[in-house]
Amino acid sequence: MSKISKTLFSAIAAVVISSLYFPSVNAGYSLKGDISGDNVIGGGDMKLLQEYILNNNTLTQEQAERADVNSDGCIDSFDLALAKKNLYSKLDKLPQGTWIADGNEGVRYYNFTNGTVIDQTSGKTTDFSCDASSHNLNFNKNIFADKKHAIFSYSSEKALVLRWDGGAVETLHYYGENPIDYSKLIRSGKWTASGGYGSREFSFSGVSGNYTDSETGMGLAFEYSVNGNKLAFRMGGADNSVTATVTSVDSTHFTLTWEDGTTENFTRQNSVDYTKLIGSGKWLASGKNSYRVFTFSGTSGNYIDSKTGMGVAFEYSADEENLTFQMGGAGNNVNAVLTPIDSTHFTLTWENGNVENFTKQNIEKRNGVTYVNGILIANKTYSLPSSYNPGALTAETQAAFNRMKNDAAAAGLNLWVCSGFRSYSYQDQLYNSYVARDGKAAADTYSARAGHSEHQTGLAIDINMASDAFIGTPEAKWIAANCYKYGFILRYPQGKQDITGYKYEAWHVRYLGTETAKAVYDSGLTLEEYLGIDSVYQN
Repeated sequence: MSKISKTLFSAIAAVVISSLYFPSVNAGYSLKGDISGDNVIGGGDMKLLQEYILNNNTLTQEQAERADVNSDGCIDSFDLALAKKNLYSKLDKLPQGTWIADGNEGVRYYNFTNGTVIDQTSGKTTDFSCDASSHNLNFNKNIFADKKHAIFSYSSEKALVLRWDGGAVETLHYYGENPIDYSKLIRSGKWTASGGYGSREFSFSGVSGNYTDSETGMGLAFEYSVNGNKLAFRMGGADNSVTATVTSVDSTHFTLTWEDGTTENFTRQNSVDYTKLIGSGKWLASGKNSYRVFTFSGTSGNYIDSKTGMGVAFEYSADEENLTFQMGGAGNNVNAVLTPIDSTHFTLTWENGNVENFTKQNIEKRNGVTYVNGILIANKTYSLPSSYNPGALTAETQAAFNRMKNDAAAAGLNLWVCSGFRSYSYQDQLYNSYVARDGKAAADTYSARAGHSEHQTGLAIDINMASDAFIGTPEAKWIAANCYKYGFILRYPQGKQDITGYKYEAWHVRYLGTETAKAVYDSGLTLEEYLGIDSVYQN
């Protein structure tokens, strides 16, 4: 029997942040019973635990903490029995009710009974269907980024982990049987409460929050549920429930009458002047070695780093040109100064001196053709009508290629057009021939479906040979290093298949014009990343 050393944390003069009680992957959450540390509880973990109890092996300190499944400070047969129960009693059983998830996608609310997942930041609801096979959850659509399969493991009846394909992890804890009605929740943000409990500062975000006593500085994290005008708060722990009745006054005021009869009056802090806010929608931000896509909606939003794919949700307030962003959670405030240019452009100067230029993403259709910030787009998401037929490469594209071809010849290289314009009907025949030969899944990695091919735009060229044999040739290297000077970009670069939707094609270039091509080249991004769009077939 092994004792595990425990560290006691003082809560004096500090708010208990919600991630300390409700587990967070980013906070280093460890899954009880996951001895191997791979975020999945399996037979291998049972063997490690059993061998340790039999004194046939040793465990590291981290492994020992995860092996103490019942958290009694000892590793023994009781832990093994509980771990096996958590593992085998849930085989083929879909979780039920509402669960709160924390992971790289932010905080989300799953209801497995009804098949919905709600993003806490945006309130967006996604419907899904799902089945369980052994410890596999198979969704009918992409639920976590571009993933729709996860392995689930329970550490207790009310705590489980989803490990998605690719290794990303969400930790979930049980919230309740009923789905969350997002419209009934208290508006996210900070609220000042006064009444029988003195002065307190509350912060609400979705169904979570915390409060701080203004005099003592002490407080608790909580989660709450809504049933009509009745609120049930779980203060600091699942078994510490307190109820209250809410009475709405207006959009910035309400009262809570707690179960002991005490009344508190709530006033929202920093009432928002919506005329000072950034317009809702996507904004493309570029700065020194940085490219980010921001989404604003009211006082909330998020950004995604175009190079890393990582991002953070935020809330912000505006005081004239001065903005304060609460990045990722309470206490992480960053200031910036906004300089407006026009209705679709502004700059932010951050407190560290970095400047980002913002351009509003504008997606419009003209005669069935999609333009993103004025750039014609044809990819797996955005299609062209069958009637779109320039008949050949555009004159500007052909002229630019001729200049590039002549300069390449001066360098001792020979470039020619292997494939230029293709009509809708020709692309349909070509794609279907590949499907007949290799199957649809394989064909979709290297050939576009009719209406989705850049060749139909008259702006794309396959140079010399549309074959992997072209990769690494002197011509391919020269094109990659120089085509932007003539207004082209290498459209499907290496390592970006998941973003563009197509395999690496060293021969395929797309004409954008010299200014835009240089901007895309300098960014190191694909056209999808540069414009903040995706490339995914809808079926």
